[in-house]
Amino acid sequence: MERAIIFDLDGTLLDRERSLRLFLEDQFERYREYFTHVQINDYINYFIAYDEHGYVKKDRVYKALLNQLDIHYIEKKDLLLDYDLNYPKFATGFPDLKDIISRIQNRGLKIGIITNGKVSHQSYIIDVLGIEKYVLETLISEAVGYRKPEPEIFMMMCDKLGVKPEECIFVGDHPVNDIEAAHRLGMKTVFKDNHYFKAPGETMMNNRIEDLSELFNIIGEETI
Repeated sequence: MERAIIFDLDGTLLDRERSLRLFLEDQFERYREYFTHVQINDYINYFIAYDEHGYVKKDRVYKALLNQLDIHYIEKKDLLLDYDLNYPKFATGFPDLKDIISRIQNRGLKIGIITNGKVSHQSYIIDVLGIEKYVLETLISEAVGYRKPEPEIFMMMCDKLGVKPEECIFVGDHPVNDIEAAHRLGMKTVFKDNHYFKAPGETMMNNRIEDLSELFNIIGEETI
């Protein structure tokens, strides 16, 4: 019987592309004087393309962006600092996120989040999403010294929640870092398909969803 549900953050709870677009629109407007020859759609779309869903370091993304758009009057480090300071303010969850997380809590399941990234950055995002009060444990790679798909970070979460891997459901959008890693430890896996990553093989995932509300088809709705 499942006793806990563990989520990835970016692309699973956080609508990363929408959040990023909102931030980039704001950044472009605030630095418009340096981008007089650049179209806002080019600025946003090239950034998203170079970013590769968050798997390219942001200094490389900004370097490629400035070169592509022939921007010379502002430095990469200035835009990167602005990203670090302001991107989390635009964190946007997938539809009905808080309601869904609240209902999962009412279902009697312990809720955890495992995410790779910086503590300040990811904690800020969770706070902006407004879901911290529903989450029993959060593990961020920078703080614990392990990163997904390393098994240690998953087992650390199990220890903190007081559950065995086979009593957990893991929900994530990355076929290797989330689904394959959790499956290998014996967790039930749910692939959140955002049509960016190729879906993992059927042997690795127990369920595939496109909307978080579909989780209730898996865990049920009754209150414990």
